[in-house]
Amino acid sequence: MRVIALLASCLTLSAAPHPLAEKVMPGAALTLEFPDLTPDRRGRTASCEVRIPAGYATDRKFPLVAWLAGGEGGTAPSSGFLPLGDFILVGLPYPKGAANPAYPPMVGDFAKIWAYHRTMLEDVHRLLPNVERRSSILAGFSNGGHAIDGMLRARFEGPRPSDHFGIFIAADGGGNSYTSIGTMQPIGGRYAYVCWGEKSPNRPNGAAFSKALAAKGAKVTASEMKGVGHAFPESEQAKAKDWLARVALPGCADGK
Repeated sequence: MRVIALLASCLTLSAAPHPLAEKVMPGAALTLEFPDLTPDRRGRTASCEVRIPAGYATDRKFPLVAWLAGGEGGTAPSSGFLPLGDFILVGLPYPKGAANPAYPPMVGDFAKIWAYHRTMLEDVHRLLPNVERRSSILAGFSNGGHAIDGMLRARFEGPRPSDHFGIFIAADGGGNSYTSIGTMQPIGGRYAYVCWGEKSPNRPNGAAFSKALAAKGAKVTASEMKGVGHAFPESEQAKAKDWLARVALPGCADGK
């Protein structure tokens, strides 16, 4: 009887509504806080911002777009590279203490970063259970690209980034020549857009990242941004937007 009571208690807890469930509505902007997690890289309480599309409805599925900013990171989503459509937007920060010891401005403890992001993403999925994972997008610039590359290589138990996302976009980040981070995990059937500046110091790393993705089964579009340094300019965001509209999102919808 005690076992049954404990089981019933667990089921009741798992079925409890999300604390912000009543605030879920089309066009809403919400902040999810995680006081039990490590503070973010800026020393603030761990949190992520969530923006719900104007066309949101509970009887439809929507792609989630998680943005990883450059530098110290942040919680604000980004959408300049997205085509027209209804997307759930999320800004994911980096945890404090996950820097690369050899080069502290760069993120480096990718297993820690993914555990941090995974906790946040699972809470977003609890809040919005109609996320369409296959067509969801993980995108990042600079440190964001490094984090995407590293998280796709790092070894850990449980769901991986490729279980949450079907599309990856890395702008002038990735390659991670500053540290040894292991072999890229298989990601067959996923789509990736990798771009790097012709004049960027990350040029060889970006090119190496695109080749590593392709070698592990991703459908990769690589783009060298002519005359560009370390940036993700509007001109390249427009190319990524077109690629998403014509290639990646239709491919995910068709299961190709």
